[in-house]
Amino acid sequence: MPLNHIPQPEILPIHDSLRLKRYDGNYKAFLAAYQTPYIYQNSEGIWDEDKIPDLDYVKGMCQYLDTHGELYYIEVLENGSFLPIGDVTVKAENPPIAIWLERYRGVGVGTLVMQTVIRRLKELGVRQITGSTVYKGNLPSQRLHEKLGFRRVGETETDFIYDLKINEIS
Repeated sequence: MPLNHIPQPEILPIHDSLRLKRYDGNYKAFLAAYQTPYIYQNSEGIWDEDKIPDLDYVKGMCQYLDTHGELYYIEVLENGSFLPIGDVTVKAENPPIAIWLERYRGVGVGTLVMQTVIRRLKELGVRQITGSTVYKGNLPSQRLHEKLGFRRVGETETDFIYDLKINEIS
């Protein structure tokens, strides 16, 4: 969905083998990832085997993110074609990111993706990212936020809350 009445790009290139591709309405592509404990727990902060996300849940999540920001697939070039490996939403409040495939976690993809999100928000005239919620058990996401210059501004029983003043970074 366009933010600030600016059309959403089809592709946000990161480098030759990594890009963000505009969400095309295929919420079914998200289902398998969000049914894994690691993704669902780090995304929603819960894992209950009696409440595994179903297709309706994933559809609602994608619709929400697509209407409240710019929803993208994170794609990598593998064997000559781009493969979706995660998702991210460009929005000024709590922009979510999920790396679906384990082999792409902890290798810098999240950092590159979030740097691209920050650049896009800056293009859109956003000066600050607020309320970026990271579950206390999600150490990789905490490190990512702190590495990118986010400041911890609060916490709840289960979460740390981060903000980033975009105009203070280069």
